[in-house]
Amino acid sequence: MKDRLLAGLNTEAGAPDLRRRQYAMAVLVTAVVATAVGWLLDLRTPALIGGLTAVFALVAAGGQSLRSDLHRFSWFGPALVLVVAVGPLLREIPVLAGLLVAAVVFGSGMLPALGEQYRVSGQTFAAATLVSTTTGIGSGEPAWMLFLSTGAGAVFALVLRVLIGIGDPTRATRHAVARTLLEPGPGVLEIAASAWRADGSSTWLGQVLAGAARFRAARETLLAQAQRADRIEAERLHRIVVEADLVAAELARAVRSRACTGLPAMARVDPAQAVVAAGGRQDLPEAVRGMNEGLDRIRGAVVQRTEVAASPPAPGGRRQRAIGGVKAHLSLRSSLFRHALRCTLAVAVGMVIVLLLDDPSASTLLLALYVVLAPAARDSMNGALERTGGAVLGVVVLAALITLLPGVYLLVPVIVVGMLLGVERLRTDYQVLLSSLIAVTVIDQAMRLDRPLANIAISFASNTAVGAAIALGVGYISFIVLPSSMVPDVRGAIRSTVWSVSELLRSVRAAGQGHEVRAAMQSAHVLALRRTQDLLGMPALLDEPDSDEDPQTTRAAAIALDALRQDVATLAFRPEGELAVAVPALKAVDQLLSGRSNPKIPDIQSAGAPATELLASSLVENALHARSAIDQTLGNEPWKSYTINFVRTERLRIR
Repeated sequence: MKDRLLAGLNTEAGAPDLRRRQYAMAVLVTAVVATAVGWLLDLRTPALIGGLTAVFALVAAGGQSLRSDLHRFSWFGPALVLVVAVGPLLREIPVLAGLLVAAVVFGSGMLPALGEQYRVSGQTFAAATLVSTTTGIGSGEPAWMLFLSTGAGAVFALVLRVLIGIGDPTRATRHAVARTLLEPGPGVLEIAASAWRADGSSTWLGQVLAGAARFRAARETLLAQAQRADRIEAERLHRIVVEADLVAAELARAVRSRACTGLPAMARVDPAQAVVAAGGRQDLPEAVRGMNEGLDRIRGAVVQRTEVAASPPAPGGRRQRAIGGVKAHLSLRSSLFRHALRCTLAVAVGMVIVLLLDDPSASTLLLALYVVLAPAARDSMNGALERTGGAVLGVVVLAALITLLPGVYLLVPVIVVGMLLGVERLRTDYQVLLSSLIAVTVIDQAMRLDRPLANIAISFASNTAVGAAIALGVGYISFIVLPSSMVPDVRGAIRSTVWSVSELLRSVRAAGQGHEVRAAMQSAHVLALRRTQDLLGMPALLDEPDSDEDPQTTRAAAIALDALRQDVATLAFRPEGELAVAVPALKAVDQLLSGRSNPKIPDIQSAGAPATELLASSLVENALHARSAIDQTLGNEPWKSYTINFVRTERLRIR
């Protein structure tokens, strides 16, 4: 534990990280001062509300570059302050409290359709709403005190974020871009590109991403060719990939650095030359040239580092994607909509019970209900019984400790400090965030009960069990009532997803060739968004031991197809003059999804548009990942039966 804590305060090289240590010191000093003031002046509840507000703000509005986080904080901060301050006041108006909770829970359940950062922000906002509205924390405080404490917490979070990022504002973006050279697999490039676009789209990082995308596409092409080659040729191709990975690792180190005056010798090596020098065949596959072109692009960008912003996307793209997301998921055919509706119904029932009980021991009911529902799991209730047992047992143990240990109130600032120091963990694991909030709520509310030990433990355990029972009941009944929830059809889901992504891809390709297919492209995007989101929720339904399908293979196919869908959809809203750059890549991906077994690197011209070039190369990489995963899932089933026969090329006037 000590080693992990120290590692979090150091850089990757092991040296002390001054900013992180300043952050930790600021958190500890503020926690000590707030605890002392709260205890002496009887302001423990306002201090707790301020601390939780800071936690919510850092979890939801952090994780990327300083510029991006401040932009997100500008709209999330005021909304958070409002809901945390108004929540306790609404306990006197049950109807408004219920409507607020239902609306927030449903909205947060739908936000994953817009991207990972929206998912994190939405779920954090939902947790803040549940804490402020249903736990009773702050219910006896005046309105001015609630707004003052939440405002102070939000300002403290802002100060902490600026403190840790002011010295190196683009550090998170550079690290995200560098990971594209270190971590193979689908989705990595899309996360980095999203962070780059949110940070202002500097040209040099865009050039690095474009080079990395071409390198990754060529790398996956070599690996695909190695699977079809004889043993000697396969070993040669694998050695080239290993040498290329070593060069990429050196370049990733240069990308992460704040400045670069020159590259080390290892970063300038041609990865294929060492293999050719060892003997054997002297000719090289075409993909090796693409790999070297990508590495050369990265080398030039890392040294020159042009900070001018790259070309922006076409206007209206974000609005069109948001409209497409609404059209795709406001339907019972969407697994995302079904699970959001399931969560909303369960929370509404739980809210009625909490308001009727009006007892501090019911404060954990809705939080426990939300833990059991696992709102990120889309159309699945797998693991709900295990989460139910864990929530009830944890509350019982905590309630017992509260009555036995002296100075138990000190556990509250300890937990809040742990949450502030572990913001990254809370951002990636929603169950940990909810569990921490349950612990804080139990400690705070149990101290208000003047009851025997057994009575306190039974009260909290029974109300937590009621919340879990509501979640289980509503969850499993909805699987019977709502359509398409019971039996997962992996092969059918993959077929329909490939078809929908192919439709979107061909419509964008037609637009790049000068055809007017805007309406067809929007319709294809809506369908592809729904199908990929449904497929992403499929692995959670396959965790049962008697399932015939492999969840890992299905997850790989889902991630690759969703990443491919993101690339094509983003490409659709690039300026029309840049779309022609991606036409060769779109054609190559179309052939891969249509069953062609001989992958090759398309000729993507460098036209000074790194955003479009990286999307074009990323298309090829994600298509190769998807093809590999789908081949493992479907075995020898013919591709033509679910791709070519469904795609209506004549309507799009492509050929």
